[in-house]
Amino acid sequence: MQRQYARGVRRNRPEAADAGTVDATLTGSLESLDDALNYRDWIVDLAAPHLGERLLEIGAGHGTFTERFAEFGTVVAVEPGDIAAARLRERFRDDARVSTVAGVAADITTDGFDAAVMINVLEHIDDERAVLADLHRRLDHEGRLVLWVPAFMTLFSDFDRRLGHHRRYRRRALESLIEANGFELVASRYVNLPGWFSWLLMVRLLKIEPTNATTIRIFDTRIVPVVRWIEDRVRMPFGQSVFLVARRAG
Repeated sequence: MQRQYARGVRRNRPEAADAGTVDATLTGSLESLDDALNYRDWIVDLAAPHLGERLLEIGAGHGTFTERFAEFGTVVAVEPGDIAAARLRERFRDDARVSTVAGVAADITTDGFDAAVMINVLEHIDDERAVLADLHRRLDHEGRLVLWVPAFMTLFSDFDRRLGHHRRYRRRALESLIEANGFELVASRYVNLPGWFSWLLMVRLLKIEPTNATTIRIFDTRIVPVVRWIEDRVRMPFGQSVFLVARRAG
């Protein structure tokens, strides 16, 4: 399975964008999603049963998810981007529940976390196995790893490249990666089936950036509640994203 994963993800690897392009695109994308609260709450509610009182968030961005995660306990929010890390620090400077770190997972010096969360982050990391090893060491016994990643290389677009994505994932391949790095699978599923079609048409084929404020507002207020209601009841065979939860083994 691991060799299959390597073939499925590494072949024809997309050319990376330069750092300036990635920073600018990421900043615009994060800003466009700051007000997408229904989308945020959907992800957080999926993750909630697997979170504990001590949470490590890798790639916290502007803190959109951090704000909700802090409702469960204390959060160490880690962000490598200079601009985003500064905004994160300012946003939570008076919140005793949140500690911010400008850096990456390897910069964390504490351990014993109940859960580690990466929301649209793993696809940005060149060496997935190194970060998974870092998180494995920092989780408590049977601590949970919660991932939300973009799905299907078929959907990989120029916008993905400019966001700094190295890959998109299939569910089974992601499961194999996680299990090969010291975790036991708890749950995984595809999410947002309509988003698969809209991303293929608008972003992959028509090359339209999905950051327009009106588009985001319509998606968040009109589409997300309906899709969430359906997908809470029916398991989708594919989707725009993969949601995965795993338990630290060993």
